[in-house]
Amino acid sequence: MAEQPAKILLVNPVTRSGTRVLRVERCQQKLLAPVGIWPPVTLLEASIYLRQLGFQDVEIIDGEIEGLGFDKLVSDIAGKTPDMVVIQSTTPTIEDDILFSSRIKQRSKKTSIVFIGLHPTFFAGELLKEASVDYVVLGEPEKVLAELAGSYFNDNGDIARIKGLGYRNNGRVFVNERSLPRDDYDYPLLPDRALLKNDKYIMPLTAKPFSVIKVSRGCDFSCSFCTSSLYYGKGWKARSPENIIEEIRETKEKYGIDTFLFLSDTFNADNDFVKRLSSLIIENNLNIRWVANSRVDLVSEDTVILMKKAGCLLVSLGIESYDDSVLRKNNKGLDRKAIEKGINILKKHGILTYGYFIFGLEGETKTTMLKTAVMAAGSKLDFAVFYSLTPYPGTPYFQRFNDTNWKDYFHGSSSIAEYKGLGKRVIKIWAYIATAIFYLKPSRLFLLAKYILKGRLC
Repeated sequence: MAEQPAKILLVNPVTRSGTRVLRVERCQQKLLAPVGIWPPVTLLEASIYLRQLGFQDVEIIDGEIEGLGFDKLVSDIAGKTPDMVVIQSTTPTIEDDILFSSRIKQRSKKTSIVFIGLHPTFFAGELLKEASVDYVVLGEPEKVLAELAGSYFNDNGDIARIKGLGYRNNGRVFVNERSLPRDDYDYPLLPDRALLKNDKYIMPLTAKPFSVIKVSRGCDFSCSFCTSSLYYGKGWKARSPENIIEEIRETKEKYGIDTFLFLSDTFNADNDFVKRLSSLIIENNLNIRWVANSRVDLVSEDTVILMKKAGCLLVSLGIESYDDSVLRKNNKGLDRKAIEKGINILKKHGILTYGYFIFGLEGETKTTMLKTAVMAAGSKLDFAVFYSLTPYPGTPYFQRFNDTNWKDYFHGSSSIAEYKGLGKRVIKIWAYIATAIFYLKPSRLFLLAKYILKGRLC
């Protein structure tokens, strides 16, 4: 397609307070040292489909990795006089994100501003009441953004037909129906990592530059606290292993990066997929190191053996609770025996494990939190994090608590959920207690000391 003259900026913004935020996919948590800053893979994906339509003047601006202040970032963006700015927004930063867009509009009045992310997906109508927000995207954004840009800049289509788009027309707000999951998630072009400052993204586990590769999205499960199926649509969808291998090879050859985070909602939803990907990594002698998440009850030994051989360093596991009744009440679909079996298989084959737990789920009591804390500490997990429940928009928990103090919606650190006999502060305190109990184990203290002294573990 012929080159399009429009200038489009894809922006990872910052907050006024300086609070650092991880904005990747549905993730919206405060940046912590063990997590590190991730390359903005959502924006990178969006650039693929814009390039495919002929938009070459596309730039990714990651305010977090640049270390820019709020006013400086606004000034830099407005100074470029872009035709369109896409803002990756989150629930806890939404007030800052709206102010950010209004400041850009004041300086660059002809710039159209688009919001993407979890919050716009569920509050499109409210956001579009803001004068500085021209469009919002519901759910996965890359194809919708490309359709919007193609229609807007070529004046060759009616945006009312673009599924997953919210907009204003003559002062009225319109929110189109959501688009259905696609049949094919392979990238038509490889991501252009020249748009990123790749050497600045460091994985704390290895203290080396790393990149994020989207391998799949969505999930076949319906955990009551999770937004995956609400954001991506029901069901697990993956790129082909061959398409992923192409991206790994180019990233390593062009940028010297050999460490990756394989981003997915459920990496091991299909063990045949994991086996095929791992086998191709081995057969192509890619010699990479990588981490991924998995459902603990879907961990299989033959798959794990291949993963280890293919360079897997660590697997994170969404466990949530060691109490079977809490797991059942929240549609988690697993039990204590499955948890122990999955962890033991990964431990047996030398893959580090990182467990995620949530306190404050339906059915939670002080007794169930104590049980989870003690059993997690006695497990073979290498690392764990204990969150307090964040009742995200779209979930049954948001409908129950209906709290609109958005600044309290940072993943896992909110103080919103409470029950009769179990207050907000008690839930948070138990998360701290569980963390202390977990890391008192000598082997874990050794790992922490190694990380502190060496700045890496692998």
